[in-house]
Formats: sequence, structure tokens, C-alpha cells
Amino acid sequence: MSDLAELGFLIQTHTSAGRVPTDKAYRFYVNSLSTPSSVPEQIKQKITLVSTEQGMQVEGILAEAVHLLADLTKFACVVSTPKASVSRLQRIELIKISEDRILVILVTKAGVVRDKIIFVTDSHSQDFLNSVASFLNEKFKNHSMQEIREKIHQYLVDDRNRYHDLLAQAVRLGKKAFELNNPGEMLIDGQMNLLLDSHFHKQSSVRSLMDAFNQKSEIMKILDDSMSQKGVHIFIGIENDFEQLQGCSLITTSYRNNQNVLGSIGVVGPTSMDYKRIISIVEYTAKILSETITERSYD
Repeated sequence: MSDLAELGFLIQTHTSAGRVPTDKAYRFYVNSLSTPSSVPEQIKQKITLVSTEQGMQVEGILAEAVHLLADLTKFACVVSTPKASVSRLQRIELIKISEDRILVILVTKAGVVRDKIIFVTDSHSQDFLNSVASFLNEKFKNHSMQEIREKIHQYLVDDRNRYHDLLAQAVRLGKKAFELNNPGEMLIDGQMNLLLDSHFHKQSSVRSLMDAFNQKSEIMKILDDSMSQKGVHIFIGIENDFEQLQGCSLITTSYRNNQNVLGSIGVVGPTSMDYKRIISIVEYTAKILSETITERSYD
């Protein structure tokens, strides 16, 4: 025991308390895991049920998934919704509000509705805007917002004299309409699980956790980072850059469709969690999410 303490694997938090593993010890253990444990069939069936309700939009499915994951793990769970740049267009509508303002309504394949107001210098009739919207729908339906922006940019750098007035106007309006910088949102469930966990009995620990969940932005950064790399990502204690999460561990992985990585899902719990079990549940949940979104052609 003394050797493990000298190596930094055990620590005594109080003089009257026993020694407990350190973040370094948990990292050593996680790195030694060869494969995650298999998910019990009963849990697989529960996770699969998330995707059975027909007609549910992608954000509804994500909310169901994160709620179920919190219930299965008894920890807090988070998921990021698809970003606007990877959402695929179902249709666009342009509605005249005034002489210099147009309401843009974008509906994605997932049924998510995004709207914005754009300002224009030239006044356009509603009939003309309907024609432009029809042109954009015909040209860009089923394309991602990122692909649409790239194509419109190419139109702008090409010789505009080659295009008739409708196309020229459509390109200019389209450039403004598809300038979406929506970073996506984060859904959270199971915060109360952590408040009831004995590992977070200190008032300061509880306050730090609530601050982290309320701010969201720092957890979103972690979820965004896991989108850019394959596989499961595990952040243990002090490995978290965000100070309020340094008493926790996060396990995250991404979900996707055939074309793009859409978001990430993960679990926030104590550093002493059953890593092998939680990793397998998170991986399987992400797998079912990916299959469901792909099968239903969401985004």
C-alpha cells in the first residue's frame, strides 16, 4: 500500500480515513482495459426502444436517449444536438415582412425549424420571393447547410453575367439566408443523480457541478472535441480543463449519419465509476442513435 501511495496511485484524504485511488490510478486502470464489457440483453432492449416511436424528430430522440442513459447509469448525462452546418435542407421559405426585411424559415430533414430575419437593400414582392425559394429548394434540397454555403460561394466568384436575374437574386438572398452559425444545443438529464451520490456530499462539490451544468459552454467544448476524433473519450478528474468538473469523470462518444458526425453523447459521474460498464453503455447508445438517424434519413 505504501508503494502505491509513493507512486501516486493512492491518497489519504483525512487522517482518520482510509486510502482511496487517485485520478492517476483510475487513468492507469482505464488504459489497461482491453475491451469494454458486453451490454446485457435487457439493457440493449431498453436502449433500442428509444428509436421505435415513428414520427419523432431527432431532438425528441436525443432527449429520450439522454433520459434513458441517466436512468441506466444513475449519473448525469449530456448530448449535443446537430449543428446547423451539418443539418440537411428539407425546404426554405422566404416571407416579406417589410420593404427591407425578409423572414427566412429553414426546415431541416430532421424536422427542426430555424428562422432568421435578413435585411435587404432592394424591395422584393412576395411572388418574387416565392420564386427564389422554389429555385433554392429545387437546387439545394437534401444538401447540408455547409455544402449549400460552399456552392453559393462558388456562384458568387463565378462570372455573374452568365446568370439570369432570378439566379443572381437567389444567390445573393441565399448567401444571407444560409449564414447560420448555430452551434447546436446541449440536452442534460440526471443532474439529481449526482446530488444524491455520496461522492458529491460536500456543498462545494454540489455547487461546482451545478455551475458547470448551468454554464453549459464548457461541457459543450468537451462534446465538440469528441466529435473530431473517433472512439470513446474519457476525462478523469484533473484531466478536465474546466475546474468545476475536476471532481468528476466524463465519458463521451459521437453519433453520426452516413454523411457526417452530428453530435456527441456522454456521462458525467464520480471518478470512482464503473468505467468498463459505463463505456459499453455509452458506446451502445451512440450506436443505436446513429442507426436510427441514418435509417430515418434525419439530417
